[in-house]
Amino acid sequence: MKHWFRLHLQSLARTLGALFRHPFSSTLNLLVIGITAALPLALWLIISSLSSVASQIHVEPQISVFMRDTATAEDIAMLKTQLKKDPRIASSRFISKDDALKEMQISSGAANLLAGLSENPLPDAFVLSSKDGQASTLEALQKDMISRPGVEEVQLDSAWAHRLERLLALGQTLFEVIVVLLATALTLITGNAIRMQILTRKEEIEVARLIGATDAFIRRPFVYFAMVQGLLGGLLACGIVGSMLSHLNPAVSDLAMAYGQKFSLQSPDLSTIAIVCGLCTLLTFIGAWLAVWRHLRQFT
Repeated sequence: MKHWFRLHLQSLARTLGALFRHPFSSTLNLLVIGITAALPLALWLIISSLSSVASQIHVEPQISVFMRDTATAEDIAMLKTQLKKDPRIASSRFISKDDALKEMQISSGAANLLAGLSENPLPDAFVLSSKDGQASTLEALQKDMISRPGVEEVQLDSAWAHRLERLLALGQTLFEVIVVLLATALTLITGNAIRMQILTRKEEIEVARLIGATDAFIRRPFVYFAMVQGLLGGLLACGIVGSMLSHLNPAVSDLAMAYGQKFSLQSPDLSTIAIVCGLCTLLTFIGAWLAVWRHLRQFT
């Protein structure tokens, strides 16, 4: 067991020495790994930040029913009765045009909104809450309301929230596709880099095989070299994304403040850094192992 540990420590030491002996090529490889891993990491952090905001938004399926100016009191009373008996509606609230004007005056702080107008331009309205939040049910209820006597327009107030959820779902799917593509690219890049190292050390490997070196002994330094580069590349990717988000956050916060909200993009935390470094190390290990295995079979 001590001999086994000693061999691994020697391979790791030689790997670190090779990184320092060839700083230019090592830096280029680290940049390729870091940038490749930074793209999906940045996309995932942006989607996670938006998802956390969307999860805090209370999305209650509501429908606003606006009455015509010509709607009579009988039309309004009949619609009130129909809404109370409708099993699809959880609750309904009538807002007269006078109450709507008072609420607007209070919220805007302007008491002279009717200055220059001969009459109140706001319509009478109903605010409905549906028992079922499914899009098909809401659309059917919306079409039903627009056909009622005296109804001018029907608006689905929570439609924007459902659009946001669909956009986030699309972003999640896009993230998964990008992760698969870039993970495959990282594995192939690592395999190609290790292949070039094997070709430059072909004679050394052949001599080692002649004196009885095992495949594990020959494979070990290449695998360690790839894993160390994967680990350092993952750290570099987290640094790139963290710097980018810290540069963007002031502008994002100012934009959110303009809408009366507090929002900032999430930076990589310790668990995220550990996951990114682990995945980069694993992918580079797979790429190196496959490259060495393929060339060892050719040497055999």
